[in-house]
Amino acid sequence: MARPDKISRFLPLTFANGNSVRRFGKHCPQCRAMVGAEHMEGLASLMKGKIFLSADASCPRCQHVFPVACVITDDKRVHRVMLPLWMFRLWLKSATRNDPQPSDNDNWTVETEAPKGLELPADADVLRSDEIVGRFQGEPIFAWVEYQGQRFIFDRAAASQNLRLTPSELLLEGRLIYRQQ
Repeated sequence: MARPDKISRFLPLTFANGNSVRRFGKHCPQCRAMVGAEHMEGLASLMKGKIFLSADASCPRCQHVFPVACVITDDKRVHRVMLPLWMFRLWLKSATRNDPQPSDNDNWTVETEAPKGLELPADADVLRSDEIVGRFQGEPIFAWVEYQGQRFIFDRAAASQNLRLTPSELLLEGRLIYRQQ
C-alpha cells in the first residue's frame, strides 16, 4: 500500500510527451504565501498521462494547514478535483497501492555544489524589452531582458523562495525567471 510522504520526494514526474513537473506549489488560503511541495505531505502519482496529487499542506509563514487535491495534465495545467476530498484520497490510495515507494536510502545522497544561475536585484543594469507578456504581483513581465550582452527570455514566475536555478537561468527582482536564449 502506498504511504504518504513529502510531495517533493515524488517529484520530478515526467509525462510521455517529455514535459516534466519538477516542483509544485499552492497559495495558502489564509495568508496567500506560496507553499511548496516540501511543505506538503500526501501522495502523488503519474497514471494514464496525468499526475494525481492529494496532500495536506502546511504554510511555513502562518502555520495554516489546508488540503490540496488536483490533477495535472501533460500540458502542465492544474485542474481541481470534483470528487469529495475523502473519496479522492481513498481512490488515490487504492490506485497507488502497487507504486514503488521512495526508499529510506534516498536520504543518503551526497550533494555537491552545482553551478547555479544569476540572481539580480531590481536596480541591476538590465535592458528590458518593450513587449509586456503579462503581470505578476502587480508588476509587468517583460518578454525578454538583456544582461551583460546576453539575452534571456521570460520562462516563469518564481513559485517559492527556495528555488534552484539552472546555469542558463536568471532570477530578476526575486520573482521572475528568464532563461538564456
